[in-house]
Amino acid sequence: MDQDDTLDWIGKGRVQAAMSGDSLHLRVDALTSQSKRFKTLIGEFFRTEFKRVRPKYGPYEVEIRIERTDHSPVHDVDNVAKAVLDALTGCVFHDDSQVEKLMVEKVLADRARVKVRARPLNREAETCET
Repeated sequence: MDQDDTLDWIGKGRVQAAMSGDSLHLRVDALTSQSKRFKTLIGEFFRTEFKRVRPKYGPYEVEIRIERTDHSPVHDVDNVAKAVLDALTGCVFHDDSQVEKLMVEKVLADRARVKVRARPLNREAETCET
């Protein structure tokens, strides 16, 4: 998921997004487990700066990378994941119940940030891999 340098990021504030094929990449320069705060940040971003994404139906997979510093408050990965999924509801997919595959990790980094990749699940490719 860490291909920041090769993506064409849109956004000048705390939220930025880029598309790579059918994958939406999102980075939020805020670390919180408060769903309301993420919803406000992300929702406003999609309304004003990144209007090309509309919610879709079908299964999704979402990867969330919680980057924290030594001085960041400690957040439970499940609370951050729920806040992110709630924020993406209505922007990327219609309901977070569409997420059938979820990967969340928390790592030490240079800055506190949440990185997200959301993309439709490709059922055909998935059956070929197994």
